Amino acid sequence: MMRSSSPHMFPVGEPNPPNEKHSVSVSLPTWESVAAWGRREQWLLDLMHTCYPRFGMHPSVQKLMDAVCSRLRTPTDLRCLIFPSADATLRCTTHLAAEHPDEPFRTVTFSPHRPADKEALRWAPFFVVLFPRTCMSSAMHFWKVFGDGIAGRHAEYCLEVLPSMDSYAEDPELETSAPCRDYHQDDFQWVNSAVAGKESIKGLIARLVTSDQRGYHPVSSQDVFLYPKGMCAIAAVARALVPPAVGYSEAVIYGWPYAETPLCVGESGYERSTLLSAGSKEELDELESSFAAGRRIQVLFCEVPSNPQLRTPDLPRIHALAAQYNFIVAVDDTIGTFVNIDILPYVDVIMTSLTKIFSGMCNVMGGSVVVNPDSSQHATIHSALTALYEDTYFPLEAMTMIQNASDFEQRVKQCGVNAFAIANILAAHPSVARLYYPSLVPSRRYYDQVRRKDGGYGYLLSIVFHKPETAVFFYDALDICKGPSIGTNFSLAIPYSLLAHFGEQDWAESEGDIDKHIVRISVGLERREDLIARVQDALQAATVNL
Repeated sequence: MMRSSSPHMFPVGEPNPPNEKHSVSVSLPTWESVAAWGRREQWLLDLMHTCYPRFGMHPSVQKLMDAVCSRLRTPTDLRCLIFPSADATLRCTTHLAAEHPDEPFRTVTFSPHRPADKEALRWAPFFVVLFPRTCMSSAMHFWKVFGDGIAGRHAEYCLEVLPSMDSYAEDPELETSAPCRDYHQDDFQWVNSAVAGKESIKGLIARLVTSDQRGYHPVSSQDVFLYPKGMCAIAAVARALVPPAVGYSEAVIYGWPYAETPLCVGESGYERSTLLSAGSKEELDELESSFAAGRRIQVLFCEVPSNPQLRTPDLPRIHALAAQYNFIVAVDDTIGTFVNIDILPYVDVIMTSLTKIFSGMCNVMGGSVVVNPDSSQHATIHSALTALYEDTYFPLEAMTMIQNASDFEQRVKQCGVNAFAIANILAAHPSVARLYYPSLVPSRRYYDQVRRKDGGYGYLLSIVFHKPETAVFFYDALDICKGPSIGTNFSLAIPYSLLAHFGEQDWAESEGDIDKHIVRISVGLERREDLIARVQDALQAATVNL
């Protein structure tokens, strides 16, 4: 098993881990640096060597964007986004047109000369959306919420073959041609290897997600769908489940989820999208009463457990309601993991961000969807996903993912053991008002209902201190990696509300009980003694400063 080195924070803007070209996290080592990111202060942006790929532009993606704009000789007031599929491009332009009906948007397709090797035609083409600078905020909203943007390794490949690609557009000024390139089979060994790699990923997920309970069928790899990012997986399920019938087109999000999930679901085409933010018994009672009175919904989304409060919904009760009132249960199990929890008997479809602990290395993204073979709605869900599915998971990304996941089960268990110890230490400290961890919150009984026989309580915990200033001092003093993402082999902390709800912290606090100074820690593989020492040192520094 890979063991991470001693915990350590890095300078602002450095990749987490350092020197990782495709890192999906960036160091934000102080409270002020996180706030500066929220305000997009220039001093911080100048120091950022990378970023979480949905929050901004990975350097490799930025290089491709710059090369495209140079090739097309676009005016300085135009900006662009790049996607690996025509479908994502269309959805982006539709979103922009709805937000800015009077602005012009143009699309450009880059593709190799024909004839070219079929594999070159498969992965070299990419799609560009051009829009005025004034639409940048709306464009980045789409990029962040749906996750359809081109991946870093894919962008590098497209940049390499760009000199031999033509551009096609309705606007003749955007059409360009390039000299033909000879492609050789050796250029595409990684493509052939990735076919087997993707099947390995699907096979591993199918094996691990299969229920331990008697009477349930094993999951087949045909019931596993792979996506380039976790949000792509959530968005794919949300879009696929939008019903044609008027009056049933409602999606419910039960419990406070990851920040982008309600936006993604709400913008996927449902007539109504309802957030039941507390995820409480009372909200479930009210929902059941509304069903008895005639209300019908299409799908209920939830997380097991939730981010960042680590609360677990009553899945057996939700499952019973779904059977009675004919709706689909779609669960994000990224924090719970296939290893710790056995939720398949109670859900119809599972969505997972493979970017997190499935990879652990923090250097690749991915997502998966599993359709429950025993679901009464299996055929409907599977056919709907299949009808919309396009494999845009770039081969080199998939190959990196399967390499990283080889010791997934062992890492989940070790991170869980470390997190359990740290959670109990923090919960007992007098400066801590609330400690969120699945074994220490009131919903533990619901977690235990779905916990596997040898499953743990996971790698994630969140802290609320009695005094807000304690949180600031604690975060600044905590000598571990700090930045976005979770599930990394190294421990990683962030002031969650400040990062995820910047500009809407009052709303998140009033609606979701998300404390403005909540600190979330994803616990890694470091020696437990080292981690405990770092946490205790930070606690001491925080209390001394008060």
